Amino acid sequence: MPGVPFVEFARHYDVFMNRYVDYPDWVRYVVRIFRKFRVQPKRVLDVACGTGIPTVLMAKRGYEMVGVDRSGEMLAVLERKRQKLPIETVQADIRDFELDRPVDAAVCLYDSINYLLEYDDLVRCFSCVRSALPEEGLFTFDMNTLYGLAEFWGSKTTPRKVGNIASIWQNEYDPESRVSTLHLTFWEDSGGGGEPLRFEETHQERAYTRKEVRQALEQAGFGKVSFFSHGGFMPVGPLTTRMMIVARKRQGTEDKVQTRSGGRGVDFE
Repeated sequence: MPGVPFVEFARHYDVFMNRYVDYPDWVRYVVRIFRKFRVQPKRVLDVACGTGIPTVLMAKRGYEMVGVDRSGEMLAVLERKRQKLPIETVQADIRDFELDRPVDAAVCLYDSINYLLEYDDLVRCFSCVRSALPEEGLFTFDMNTLYGLAEFWGSKTTPRKVGNIASIWQNEYDPESRVSTLHLTFWEDSGGGGEPLRFEETHQERAYTRKEVRQALEQAGFGKVSFFSHGGFMPVGPLTTRMMIVARKRQGTEDKVQTRSGGRGVDFE
């Protein structure tokens, strides 16, 4: 049976993701967003930081980083490589966490928010982030769009091999729930001549409309929400596969924000 996400995959995550994702460019993009919105944060929260590839890159730029993730296996990888960099880690669900000290800004990268499969989960996560920020604090994150999950990812099978790890990535998209299910199968060659070690994981992401995301952010206490095609500052279009969202914490927001059921939506904006 497929295992829990980011348990077995944790020790291979950096090898695969550094091969397929230009993380330095993603961090440069975040810095450009900070400049565009005229913020100069010193202490930055990385929500769902995982093994902390961008966390480390941002810390090397001089930011004091706080990484939150529920996977102990992923955080263990980050702990091993952070050395003397200004990085703190907190093991917690991104829908239910709090920090002992506030941060100046928050980021969440590589479609981690899409892993929240219910609308109320968005509100809970956004509320936790809002509580960690000062008034007018900036929160920026990316998400796969509906087009990205339905068409770009779609329902297809992709083989990948990096080093001694062979893998099969099988995507299945359900248009009714707007959930993309990724089945990962890995074979690790230990080099001893025996059978490769095989393990599986299942990952799920849900697509949300801009209307739903904006509504969840506003419900959690954010305002001034902007959407961009990822990598720049052009508006989101019908063929945009990944969008970047930037929101500011509203002044005078109450500490507790009520969630509500729903969020299925009919506006596929």
